[in-house]
Amino acid sequence: MNDFNELINGLCRPFPPETYQPRHDGHGVYIPIRYYIERLNQVASDHWSHERVGEPIFYEDDKFVHTVVKVTIMGRSHMGEGFSRYQTDDKGKIINRHYAIRSATKDGIRDAISFFGIGKDLESATKPTAAKVKENERVDHSIQKLICIKCNRELSDYEVRLLQSHKVKLTYCEDHIPSHFLKK
Repeated sequence: MNDFNELINGLCRPFPPETYQPRHDGHGVYIPIRYYIERLNQVASDHWSHERVGEPIFYEDDKFVHTVVKVTIMGRSHMGEGFSRYQTDDKGKIINRHYAIRSATKDGIRDAISFFGIGKDLESATKPTAAKVKENERVDHSIQKLICIKCNRELSDYEVRLLQSHKVKLTYCEDHIPSHFLKK
């Protein structure tokens, strides 16, 4: 398969409905990374690769690790960012460092391949939660309460709608959301 467009068309085919999983926060669905990797391996074979760019960054206050990943398909590349929570013991030492880095790297792969259009069918499956939420709509987060990753305060319905309307995946309260997340 030499033609880049043909390859991308194969990669961007919609995923079967059985691959969709409910998100842990109860808002929409996601496709587990294994299905993306499987699709890349089946369709692109040895025409794709990924590499982590730079060292992972650990945010102690938030207990997040951040990675940057470069995915290349037939010589064309996109960068993606990945995040994952890490756990610490009672002395503050990270107990799942390798797993957290690996998880953030996989999240970065998923982010990078989205720039190729892979997984775009997921947008239509999650449209109600990704669309701008009207002020008077009730937000159902009864499955799991959303907590600010900075101050550990439960988010209000307004704050959840604010995050959704700006497509922010991390759970910040209004006081702690970084200003660059609020730009249109």
